[in-house]
Amino acid sequence: MEPDYNNNYQNSFQSGFKPNGFDDLHLDDEIYEIKSDRINPEDFYQHSRKKRYSEVSLRNMPVVLIIILANLLAGIMCIIAGSDHFETGGLNYQYIHNNKEYIRLLTYMFLHANLPHFINNMVALYLFGSRLEPRVGSLRTAIIYFGSGLASGLVSVYVSHLINPDVIRFAAGASGAIFGVMCATLFTNFSSKTDSNKTTVIVSIALIVVYALISNGANVDILGHLGGGIAGGILIFILYHDSLDDAFSGTISTLLAVILTLIICFIGVTRAGIGTKASAMQDSRIDTVKEQQIFQDESITFGECLDNKCTDPEWTIFSSADNKKVVEFNGKVVYNNMNSSLKIQFTYDEAISYWTINYMGLNGTAMDSNGAALLLNYLCRDYLN
Repeated sequence: MEPDYNNNYQNSFQSGFKPNGFDDLHLDDEIYEIKSDRINPEDFYQHSRKKRYSEVSLRNMPVVLIIILANLLAGIMCIIAGSDHFETGGLNYQYIHNNKEYIRLLTYMFLHANLPHFINNMVALYLFGSRLEPRVGSLRTAIIYFGSGLASGLVSVYVSHLINPDVIRFAAGASGAIFGVMCATLFTNFSSKTDSNKTTVIVSIALIVVYALISNGANVDILGHLGGGIAGGILIFILYHDSLDDAFSGTISTLLAVILTLIICFIGVTRAGIGTKASAMQDSRIDTVKEQQIFQDESITFGECLDNKCTDPEWTIFSSADNKKVVEFNGKVVYNNMNSSLKIQFTYDEAISYWTINYMGLNGTAMDSNGAALLLNYLCRDYLN
């Protein structure tokens, strides 16, 4: 419970306490009244408390430390395993949009291209996170970090694809989330009553510029950095209010932040495909095609029909000459009283966000749309109403 300084002062004067030398003045009691607009001991106490909690200490930044340790663990695992982690857990439009592998919007934050990439990011996270978390609390920091990372990933994937849809690219790293932490820290430097001074602001801006220059290069995801920074600024603007202090401060809030951060980091590291070769991964695009309905008004799917009605079914995926992914089915089928080899190729149609049949043939001979429809109706005859 916080001390009531105003009552303490009032009780002292009412009990007859008077400063030395005042007895000789024979002044009225009104002289001992303290104007609240000149001296407010409670404000002084709050100021001292905020200053104490804003001190840089490892105890005051559990979320930042957990994130750094999780990234370190992921980095060590990548070095030992020698995996294709950019492909297994990195950002990629085709995997995220076409395959619905939304987990990549988390896993990419724990993957780095090389040792300098990792060191730059973790040093920047410590420098700014050690200022932000003691000041705004662990729960706010966790929301800002992972929220900025999510926004950075979305911008990187979708805006980059809009700008250059023909390029297949992978991206990874915590830079977008860290730019969000940087912008949030800069915002608190401007708005904080105790730390808003020219030196702190100038140093913060200088560090951001240095980090941006160090991170700059041909393979740097500038759009992702921008998206993360803007998201961090928006989140701190929403969350950094005195009216929310009770919700984001205290032991329960810190414990909740630590638990959530541990869970998120565990999922991010374990689901990133570290130690797995990209060629050995089960490509979810095949599953997506198999789960699609063949006919609009019927529930029968390609996987259900083709796997059950064809012998020796085999599903594969490859890249076409124009770098587009193609899902291919091969199997044996009895059609028109003949044993035939069936091949169907599916490509992704951006206009309708759907995998469509690009090629269908029997014994190496392509079928027209009418012939393909007749064959599919024949294969699915037991499932159709």
